[in-house]
Amino acid sequence: MAGSYRFVLGLAAAGGELSVAAGHWLWQHTARSGRIERHLHRLERSGLLQNTGRLDARVLRLTAEGRLHAAAGVDPETQWNRQWDGAWRLVLFDIPETQRALRLRLRRRLHEFRFGYLQDSVWISPDPVDAFRARVGETGVAPDSLAYLKANPDGGENTEALVAASWDFAALGRRYTDYRAILRLRPSRLTATTKSWIHWLEREHRAWRQIALRDPFLPGALLPKAYVGRTAWKERLAALAEFRQRLPKS
Repeated sequence: MAGSYRFVLGLAAAGGELSVAAGHWLWQHTARSGRIERHLHRLERSGLLQNTGRLDARVLRLTAEGRLHAAAGVDPETQWNRQWDGAWRLVLFDIPETQRALRLRLRRRLHEFRFGYLQDSVWISPDPVDAFRARVGETGVAPDSLAYLKANPDGGENTEALVAASWDFAALGRRYTDYRAILRLRPSRLTATTKSWIHWLEREHRAWRQIALRDPFLPGALLPKAYVGRTAWKERLAALAEFRQRLPKS
């Protein structure tokens, strides 16, 4: 699937849509072997790709799922632009240390849903927990070991301080520094080969995936002043725009 993986990254970088002719050109630069038709059918069956349009003007288009896949499972702008109702959702659990494996499974699920770690066995999120509750049964945690609360600060708590205490934005900032360095090391717009761009896209995607695993992508109203995620995302879009200039026009 390495060739298909690189093709999806290239197609996403190209804006998510190409003519069949341009798609064949991209395939020649992303795959080391294999027939494109077989891989395109596989991507269509997996729900990542659509092959649409008139017979004389076919278009290869990433589906919404395909775009999300290429962005490591997150749409940052949608996340940043969502509204916050001002209430925090808390998950409290009481699982004995003797059930360490169960505690670890629950913690992994909390990280998956981007909860912040406020204090021992207390995790918070600005979002409703319905989806989390639906998935938590898979961990094997007994319902009476968990409590869910919806709360508003009532003791003069500072929202900014609460966010800083729950998510490690200092460590995240260091990762963004490294990621932005990779963005600056993208191939030359004028002299680099397409092959070097494809290698860079793989490197960029690996780095972005690490960001996507750790950034809570909080609503804009909750983002710390020093947060650079939005700036980095704009820089990423600018870098990908340079890649698109290499693509054939038809």
